[in-house]
Amino acid sequence: MVGFSVLFLCVQYTIVRSADRRILLSDPDSLNRQIIDLQAQYVQLQATINEEKLKSSTEIQQLRDTLASLSVRPAGGATFVRWGHKDCPVNVSSLVYTGFAGGSHYAHPGGAASPVCLPTEPLWGQHKDAVDDSGFMYGAEYEDHGLFGKDSSNEDVPCAVCRSPAHSSILMIPGRNVCYSGWTEAYQGDLASGYYAHPAPSENVCMDQSPQPLFGGSANQDGKLFYGVRSVCGSLRCPPYENNKFLSCVVCLQ
Repeated sequence: MVGFSVLFLCVQYTIVRSADRRILLSDPDSLNRQIIDLQAQYVQLQATINEEKLKSSTEIQQLRDTLASLSVRPAGGATFVRWGHKDCPVNVSSLVYTGFAGGSHYAHPGGAASPVCLPTEPLWGQHKDAVDDSGFMYGAEYEDHGLFGKDSSNEDVPCAVCRSPAHSSILMIPGRNVCYSGWTEAYQGDLASGYYAHPAPSENVCMDQSPQPLFGGSANQDGKLFYGVRSVCGSLRCPPYENNKFLSCVVCLQ
């Protein structure tokens, strides 16, 4: 009996030492305190887990709400002007508005360089009838003898503002009628600008290869004028360019 008691005490001592605890297993108060501490730790851990789950659930819902709000917004895209046409290239773009090409008079040295696409339904502001010095906005005309289409000379120029929802970049390439690899063609045509000897500044634009006249426009009253653009060898390398040739152009999307 004494041997069994000694063996039991040895086992008890070994268990307590191996757990690195300084309590006697026969002390009920110590055991109760340990059990209470473990329960408190468990409750705290469970509360922390629930809190993290709630945070994750809230964040996930916020992300879902953000994605839902983005899904009803217009997708990213890019806009461009199709000069010489009243509509937009099919399959790659949609019409924002159709309009009249316009700009400063070809003979005004203080005129703006850039042409604009004026909408067909203007809305006037509060300063419509103001009296002050000003610039002037004229309609635009084709000034050529066949380059922009048969019998197009002196006809007024339409335009269309187009949006491509699937693309974010627009590039007009002068001197080419084919886009580079990785780009999608919107339209191609002939490079156009003002006449070199006119005093007003001008800008190179890409006139559609099949330009349309603006029906109902006034004939040959000048204003903003579009001419074809020829290459001039010298500073411009020839080859690859050729002297005195009308340049093509292409509008590309990516």
